[in-house]
Amino acid sequence: MTDTLTQSFPKAPLEAIPTSKHKGSNITLKVLSDGKEHHRDELTQLLGETWRSALQSLRGDRFGYWLIHSIKAENSKTTLLQIDPRHLSGCPKQDAAARLERRKQLKNVSYKEAQQGWKRMPKAHTAMLEADKAYFKSLGEAANDSEQGE
Repeated sequence: MTDTLTQSFPKAPLEAIPTSKHKGSNITLKVLSDGKEHHRDELTQLLGETWRSALQSLRGDRFGYWLIHSIKAENSKTTLLQIDPRHLSGCPKQDAAARLERRKQLKNVSYKEAQQGWKRMPKAHTAMLEADKAYFKSLGEAANDSEQGE
């Protein structure tokens, strides 16, 4: 199947092509390699619910940042998946440009999530201390209950 993928994506870096060892990523890329829009249900039928992990791997660092678009289906709340046509162009510069665009998207999202986490830290710390206090208080009450039973 990797041979088929290297034929579909002749200018993609070899390390970006998942081998059969990475079944979910391999099958997902094979499905998307026709350049058409695909319903997520199609991947669910082939791979079960685990296809999301395969999609994340393809879109991320592991397989070189494939740019896979989520397109809102017309008159629906669902989205379709489609690989960026630059990956299919046969032009190494276009393929590389699509990968750079995806990397930029991913790193922007990562940065925003890190900022949100930092902002949430004081509130999360307070909640953790309150939970710890309630937990330890309950341990003390349980210890007192066992002493009363003696």
